[in-house]
Amino acid sequence: MTTHLPSPRRHRRLLIGLVAPLVLALTACLPSWQAADAVTVAASSPTTLDLSWPQPVVDADATVDSFEVSLDGAVRATLPGTQTTVHIVDLAPATTYRVTIRARDSKGQWSSPGLEGQATTAAATAAITERRTITWGGLTRTYRLDIPAGYTGAQGARLLVGLHGGLSSGDGFATYTRWPAAGAAHGYLVAYPDGVAGPQGFRTWNGGGCCGYAQASNIDDVGFVTALIGELRGRFSVPKVALTGHSNGAILAYRIACDRADAIDGVGIWAGTMFVSPCALSRPVSLLHLHGLADTNLPFAGGTGSGVSGATFPPAMNGIERVRQADGCGTAPATDTVNGVATSTWSCPVGVSLRLITVDDANHEWAGGINTALAGTPSTKLDATAAIASFVDGL
Repeated sequence: MTTHLPSPRRHRRLLIGLVAPLVLALTACLPSWQAADAVTVAASSPTTLDLSWPQPVVDADATVDSFEVSLDGAVRATLPGTQTTVHIVDLAPATTYRVTIRARDSKGQWSSPGLEGQATTAAATAAITERRTITWGGLTRTYRLDIPAGYTGAQGARLLVGLHGGLSSGDGFATYTRWPAAGAAHGYLVAYPDGVAGPQGFRTWNGGGCCGYAQASNIDDVGFVTALIGELRGRFSVPKVALTGHSNGAILAYRIACDRADAIDGVGIWAGTMFVSPCALSRPVSLLHLHGLADTNLPFAGGTGSGVSGATFPPAMNGIERVRQADGCGTAPATDTVNGVATSTWSCPVGVSLRLITVDDANHEWAGGINTALAGTPSTKLDATAAIASFVDGL
């Protein structure tokens, strides 16, 4: 067999064909900025930044195709190459971000490195209330977020998620519990999510065995609330996360503790119970359970409630006992009773707390709160909001 080798002339042509593109690539000019170029903060609010920057240098036969703007390594905007300004929202007050801007030219080349700088949002001199949405489970879910005045990213703030009772809403829960004033006083970020509204417009939560449209439709409320927590953890410096809730919201708080203990640090609720069985907490979670012994809507001892849900509730102690076992707390609590308010405190490992407070004559209404459409008036023997705030401070 005869082997035909390329002629020297053809070999040179092949070599030139391979080397020429490499030479062009090596001599092409990547998009770049001059040493004196900088990112400029054109405007700043507690939750937004307006940034601008100069055009980079590119090859004479190229143009700037696009810009990519990142804060702390996360891409926040992709813009056309003719736009050298950006308005970035959903930021944390009084927080310094590392800004990186990369340019891509019409040849597909990216600047390396990009233009870098820092930008700081303004301090929140007054409390801020936002209305926000998350798409989860094919539904657009809504929540209210209160940001305290004086929030600083360096210090961070505890996040409290308030879960309203059945037939109420996030705003309703904020009103009748007085959490906005307490959250501001304690420096919390407070989120008030809304349950899904059924055909009659009443909002409920899927707590596992209750309640209403959300439970009947198997709405993924655990996923929604944990996604909300994840979104806020990504935006703010959050050292601790706590859930609070009332009635149907307290039932959901227990379910989240069972299913996603990794997402929270503590649960402080009024008038709830645990429907999840078995409940396998993945890690210890602190618990403060508050309950009125005269509550017929959700009886502390369990049984069919007098409310519109028509549910038969497990005894409240079932959930408390399950958390006690998961937390590794002692079996016999120390109990102290003053004016009909009994406080039982368990001995627990360091970093975990478990406490039950019952009020002898309290009904289903949020103790110390504002009267709602429920039968009866709130007990004044206990301020549930203050008690839970003290619990959250101790996490």
